[in-house]
Amino acid sequence: MTWQLLLVEDEASVREAFALRLSDQGYLVQTAGSGEEALGLLRSSEPDILVLDLVMPNLSGLDVLARVKQTSPNLLVILVTARGTVKDAVEATKLGAFDFVAKSIDMEDLQHALTRATQLLTLQRQVHRQSGQDVERYGLDRVIARSPTTQTFMNQVRELAKNDRVTVLLQGETGTGKQYVGRVIHYNSTRTHKPCIEVDCPAIPRELFESELFGHEKGSFTGAAARKTGLIELAEGGTLMFDEIGDLPLPLQAKLLRVIEERTFRRVGGSAMIPVDVRFMAATNRNLKEAVAKGEFREDLYFRLNVVTLPIPPLRERQDDILPLAEQFLARSALSLRKPVRRLGDSAQALLRQYHFPGNVRELSNLVERAVLFCQDDTLEAVHFPSDMQRVSSPPIAAIDLTASTSSNTLDPSQVHLSFHLGESLAELEDRIITAVLQRSDGNKSLAAKHLGITRWMLDRRRKPNS
Repeated sequence: MTWQLLLVEDEASVREAFALRLSDQGYLVQTAGSGEEALGLLRSSEPDILVLDLVMPNLSGLDVLARVKQTSPNLLVILVTARGTVKDAVEATKLGAFDFVAKSIDMEDLQHALTRATQLLTLQRQVHRQSGQDVERYGLDRVIARSPTTQTFMNQVRELAKNDRVTVLLQGETGTGKQYVGRVIHYNSTRTHKPCIEVDCPAIPRELFESELFGHEKGSFTGAAARKTGLIELAEGGTLMFDEIGDLPLPLQAKLLRVIEERTFRRVGGSAMIPVDVRFMAATNRNLKEAVAKGEFREDLYFRLNVVTLPIPPLRERQDDILPLAEQFLARSALSLRKPVRRLGDSAQALLRQYHFPGNVRELSNLVERAVLFCQDDTLEAVHFPSDMQRVSSPPIAAIDLTASTSSNTLDPSQVHLSFHLGESLAELEDRIITAVLQRSDGNKSLAAKHLGITRWMLDRRRKPNS
């Protein structure tokens, strides 16, 4: 891709030398000899990057930068100077400059800055190109929400999408779709056309985390040959989501807390504080409140993240969503694997209804994809799923909870939860209940019978059905 530059430099010899070098590097270069001329050109042209000399007569580079940002806030501006100060760099950053580099004959710093600028522009164009597809993919109307639990949950998601500044903590078991929900919130907010960048906290080495997140200045450490733009800066205007934030080491938690509180950051090795406009989200499968109590997570960061906590329900609590989700995954897998599978058979539906999905939505997706791969017909049946699925018992839709004290004459009904397993007979369930009550009654049959509301004779008869 050919990038268009507007080079503003008042010294003709320098301007011509820089323009020639940049043209040789493949840039399409337009030049201006003063700030006034540059502003005039900007009214009729739209360069990708503005390269601006800091020291010029009449209008300085900072003066031009301030005016440009009023009319073209998204234009990337690189300020170049032979005798700039830290104060100039800080002021340029406040005004919205993309970079501030030293003027040199070999143009090394400018070349690095242009490389970073074009990388950012490429990312932005990819975001704009994909945003249409992502808005459709993550649209609120695309979320499967047949169960009452999911419908209530989606009402909360809609409210969070409306407020694009509130920090959100997504909590849920592995595989529940925390990243997906984060993208749904992002792509249904006013930030939809800005980047949605995810930070995989466990995957980034501790010693590189600051550089990855904040970026670094040239020479800030061994191997830092050029300035690097960090993930926070790349997410400007959009959303930054920290995946599995519970695994973030304590020293790094303190650095992240400051960014969230102050909405500013400093590159590693840099001195200027850079303002940032991003929405922060975090996801975890850990109970952060318990982690705080154990000293494994900072309490102040927890409270900062816990502005709104959104618990994501596990799939076992969304029974009405299982088959619609499976049908969606089936269609997607059949298309990608080029298989003729079109529907779920009765046996497959029955199997999916009774399976408890410890891996949640991710496990369902993987199971359906595997089944489609091995299916040679147009209908997916139970035989196409792993055999161990059919050996795993269904989740208890019952189990008696007899933790209540039995010292009184009757059990407290509010403390008894009765449920059963699919396939369990009534006689088996009755025997489990009687055995549990006898255990809680220390083997006292009279007391157990009183708890059960039957006579001692009836208890004996039920314990000896064949006598």
